[in-house]
Amino acid sequence: MDERIHLLGIRHHGPGSAVLLRRALDAVDPDCVLIEGPPEADELIRYAASVAMKPPVALLLHASNDPNRAFFMPFAEFSPEWQAMRWATERNRPVRFIDWPAAVSLAQAKDSDSSSSPIERRPDPLDQLAEAAGYEDGESFWNSLIEQAGGMGDAAVATFTAIETAMTQIRECQPESPDEQESLRETRREAFMRIHIREALKEYAGKIAVVCGAWHVSALRAPTKAADDKAIVKDLPRVKVEATWVPWTDSRLSVRSGYGAGVISPGWYRHLWSLYAERDRPPVEQFAASWQAKTAMTLREQGYAAPTASAIEAARLALGLAAMRGHSIPGLAEMRDASLATLCHGDSIPMMLVHQKVYVGERVGEIGDDVPQMPLARDLALWQRKTRLKPEDIEMEARFDLRSEAGLLKSTLLHRLSLIKVPWGKLIDAEAGRGTFREVWTLRWMPELSVALAEALIYGVTIEQAAANATVARAKASDSVATLTELIRSALVADLPGAATECIDLLQAAAIHSSDITDLMLAAVPLVQVLRYGSARELPEDALRSLIRSLCVEVNAGARAGSHGLDEETAEMRVKAMLSYDQSLTLFGEEALIGGWRTELARMEEDDQVAAAVAGLSLRLLHDNRSWDLPRIAASFSRHTGSSEPKRAGAFLEGFLSGGSEVMLQDQPLLLLIDEWMCNLSEEDFVESLPLLRRSMSGFDAVARRRLLERLKEGKREAGGVAASADDENPAFAKALPLLYQILGMTQ
Repeated sequence: MDERIHLLGIRHHGPGSAVLLRRALDAVDPDCVLIEGPPEADELIRYAASVAMKPPVALLLHASNDPNRAFFMPFAEFSPEWQAMRWATERNRPVRFIDWPAAVSLAQAKDSDSSSSPIERRPDPLDQLAEAAGYEDGESFWNSLIEQAGGMGDAAVATFTAIETAMTQIRECQPESPDEQESLRETRREAFMRIHIREALKEYAGKIAVVCGAWHVSALRAPTKAADDKAIVKDLPRVKVEATWVPWTDSRLSVRSGYGAGVISPGWYRHLWSLYAERDRPPVEQFAASWQAKTAMTLREQGYAAPTASAIEAARLALGLAAMRGHSIPGLAEMRDASLATLCHGDSIPMMLVHQKVYVGERVGEIGDDVPQMPLARDLALWQRKTRLKPEDIEMEARFDLRSEAGLLKSTLLHRLSLIKVPWGKLIDAEAGRGTFREVWTLRWMPELSVALAEALIYGVTIEQAAANATVARAKASDSVATLTELIRSALVADLPGAATECIDLLQAAAIHSSDITDLMLAAVPLVQVLRYGSARELPEDALRSLIRSLCVEVNAGARAGSHGLDEETAEMRVKAMLSYDQSLTLFGEEALIGGWRTELARMEEDDQVAAAVAGLSLRLLHDNRSWDLPRIAASFSRHTGSSEPKRAGAFLEGFLSGGSEVMLQDQPLLLLIDEWMCNLSEEDFVESLPLLRRSMSGFDAVARRRLLERLKEGKREAGGVAASADDENPAFAKALPLLYQILGMTQ
């Protein structure tokens, strides 16, 4: 290879590699810098010099026609590639990426139905050298020699030469991967790199620095023919690609996130980089003390006692452990052991609590306004500044008062993002529909949400526009009443009245053709609540009233016929829907609709083809709203419960008792009716009805069951003409008591 080429083999996201690289670049002073990475991102390199760019950040590359096919190339401030970009841009030197194109990578990902980053983790080839040197594994071996000592000494170029020699020997001894696809992929990548290097040699007369993973150095140094490399990459499928910068997070740099080139502790590597980046490097004692001080402060924030004296002792212990183990400075293991012994007193639980904050880190990168971004990402950045809602890489709880402008704006943003499937926040409590105007969210920003923003571009270039168009598109694609109702509610809380109105029109059309009465009932309930209790947002009240009226008309007209022949599960769902619908209809307050519903309840109660549970609830609702007097209720109850089919009688009773124990507790005559029916059952019928009876009363809590026994006792005394005295005992009640305990699932 041409002697002008300087191959600098680094480890991705290694702070020692990064400082060695900057020193080597200073020594070589190349005319051009080539970096392992996708060439489609060449135009974005210059933004690495922007003061507004605050790592961790990542290059996002995705297929233009399918943003879901994408990969990220992350950088921290301690990443060698990031420092190579900074070094070149600070000196106005040409800099470009030389890995295989993302167009090829994403095309192959489409064929294999999986996308992956050009940087992948493979079995550590340093394990053999580490074993010979007395280290536990290749990770600790490299950390000790490079990452934790990379800033100590000035022979940077010689160090890279030694790395190349070692990696060449390892690669010669390493068996080929049994995965043919992986081997072919690696061969093609290295062919692309050599092709780019040859192009740079023709273009520049001076030295050229090549920054790549140490594993690839020997392959780039090996003598190959240009024609052979071109033949390897000829006629590969490609797709059109778009690239942009996006914020990244410390947790996604961690190997625990599943990122192939991840590191064990981004927080620790940042601490190392802060040591290396200092012109006047602090003493090792100060380096150890600052880390232990950070650990102690975090422990205090978590409620643990972590005095300064203990932090000082932890720093001293870390230095002592490093000396015993032959290290020039304490490593991650020494720091952790020292913190565990002195600050946590041997208890691993406090260490687990500070792991995310200290060892992994919680930093979220920032992209400046001068950096080109996707339109939705740019609009989101404006919203974040307007709402002062900062993306953070931890799960946190946020409470919004929708009566304030700030709270309403934050809520609106999060609801709109949910509509375009960018779940920055998850709503865990919303009572605005009941008049409290309060929302509670859990928030956590994840880099993958940038891909979701790219996918949502098909709906619009602003978050408001995209959310509205996405809502309408989903509404037009669905004829489900439940789905359309949820979309209306979502559009209203996202302050999208135009989209809500379109969805209302679609739901009205769907309701006319819907035969599912349960869905129609459930659709009316949330709409009535929104209209009745109001909202902090603008509501299309006339359209909502018209829609609710249409839904109720359909329900009132079809409830009886739609309740014929229901199976047990469907009948149970219908009963729950009827309870909610009846309450909502009362809230809506239109007498004509209420009258129509009560007429339909009477028809359902009298129709023997209607499911028994539905008939039971119908009778109960007629009693609750005083449509029928008690003698008529009693006669109807006796007719249904006197059925020759105990199972149907039990289902009727289950529907009749829907809604809780207060039905019987607050209505003594009905309680006695039920009691009389049970007393008149034959033993065989009672045994057959017992499971249904117990299920009917399974929702009663212990207090309600005890009160029910007391009410039955009082009722028996009154029926027998006995004074209700605590000292008297009714023989009939005492005889029936064991059965009552059995029915109520209570112990005597």
